[in-house]
Amino acid sequence: MKLIKNIALIALLTTLVNCVKEVPNASNYEPQVFISGFLLNGSNYINVKIQNTVPVDVTTSEYIQNARITVYTKNPDGDTVLLTDDFNYNNDIYQSVDEVIGIVGNIYWAEIVLEDGTLYKSNEELLKEEIVIRDIEITKDYNRVIFSDPGDEINFYLINYRFYKNSTLALEVNNLTNDVLFNGNSNATFDSTEFFIDNPDEVHVTIANLNYNTYQFYFNQFEQLESQITNSGSESDPGQLFWPPPANLTGNITNTSNNNRALGFFGVQSTSQLIKNF
Repeated sequence: MKLIKNIALIALLTTLVNCVKEVPNASNYEPQVFISGFLLNGSNYINVKIQNTVPVDVTTSEYIQNARITVYTKNPDGDTVLLTDDFNYNNDIYQSVDEVIGIVGNIYWAEIVLEDGTLYKSNEELLKEEIVIRDIEITKDYNRVIFSDPGDEINFYLINYRFYKNSTLALEVNNLTNDVLFNGNSNATFDSTEFFIDNPDEVHVTIANLNYNTYQFYFNQFEQLESQITNSGSESDPGQLFWPPPANLTGNITNTSNNNRALGFFGVQSTSQLIKNF
């Protein structure tokens, strides 16, 4: 089981909003398009961010407006249907005008056309089943979530913990794992012993059932962040923030004009949550 633990405060649906690329000469810098968005199970709005990367000495973001976004779905019979192409742009985010219903077992993908006509397309990805979370155990020795793991295939999970004390969020933690060690176990356990909150009042655990490409994107993002923190000495020390150079955060989106992978991803994932009082 390969596990990445990120104890920075990264929310479950937080996407990377400032992707930068170090170059030896700022005058030769060529921006790249970065796209990030999600489609979830159930009834939800689709949110998408589109921006250009910026040089390391630029602290502001360069968002792209006037893009056209279309999301399609394909049912198990192979019928393709337009899910939505109606988005509003507000506060640097494209949001679907209406909530859409993500149906487990259907395939989804997004197509984004920029003002210059460039077309970006995400991979066609399956919306996997929602995971049943059975229990949460918090002790002074470990944090444990017990859930039912589907069989017959390798699954990839993003497990998010939120610890509350006195009705205030005290700590949020993300873990990545696959199910190689507990595939098909109806009482699978995932333990972590690296982070603790003494006597939390309430713990929220969310499990996202990911496609491989989304899992790999998270993996690279967490690894990059940990490398930045480790080599800079602290999150607030900008001296060596991007040493070693950041990973290319390519995901499941392709620039159809040149068949190159674009930065970012359009995630298709089911999520479930259990809240337990202590």
